[in-house]
Amino acid sequence: MKGKKLMVTAVLAFFGFVLLAVSAYLLYKNTSNSASDNKQRELDEAIKQIEVLHAEIIQKDKAVEAAEQKIKSLKSDAFGHSAGQNLPIVEIVDNDLSEGSVQNEGGKKVHKLMYHHQIRFYLLNVGKNALKDVIFSVKDDYNDNGNKEKKRKGKSSATHVDYMGKKVNNEELGIYENIEVNTLNLKSKKLIYTSNLPGSFGTGDYAYHIIVEWSQGFYQMKIRIDEANGKLNYNYEFFDVNGNPIDFKSMESRIAN
Repeated sequence: MKGKKLMVTAVLAFFGFVLLAVSAYLLYKNTSNSASDNKQRELDEAIKQIEVLHAEIIQKDKAVEAAEQKIKSLKSDAFGHSAGQNLPIVEIVDNDLSEGSVQNEGGKKVHKLMYHHQIRFYLLNVGKNALKDVIFSVKDDYNDNGNKEKKRKGKSSATHVDYMGKKVNNEELGIYENIEVNTLNLKSKKLIYTSNLPGSFGTGDYAYHIIVEWSQGFYQMKIRIDEANGKLNYNYEFFDVNGNPIDFKSMESRIAN
């Protein structure tokens, strides 16, 4: 009888030990599952934050790209208010006042030694509306027109003086001929200025500086002329009000369309 009690006690102890082991295992598993769930939630939250940051970065990149495109657009239209606006165009035509050859006493044609070229400047309006308050200014070193005011003032000092915080060169004052056109009508062409180049033997280098202003814009134009064998070849450069180069050809083609 006593042996049976010991056996029952041993069996009960064994089952108790098994139950404790199973309970410990279940408790460990539940704890592990809970920790795993917490880690999974943390991972999901981190992924969501990364997606939000990625979306914000893409949005900022788009904003920066749009700003860069806007800056480029403003630079290309630096001398106007909007793309495709109308502007006065300068056309230059040269005319040789001397004949290329003359007849000598024997009736033979011989080349003339001297060439006398006349430069004519026209203002064109090829856009879709009239242009108001157009001012054509030209620096002409080959005729008296551009230096009338300077000659009246007499010889001035080249010293730079301060005027309202800006440096002014006295030598540059009064050297431009300014011609005003109140209205440059639609599809019109107007002879605005005539200049005679000095006589040459068929070679020479010349230059003009032109400023064109109107109610909605401004641009500068530098013209270099190379004379070879009595023929004139032109090179043009265009600048905005600050002296930065501009693509005038693209603007000209845009207003013509």
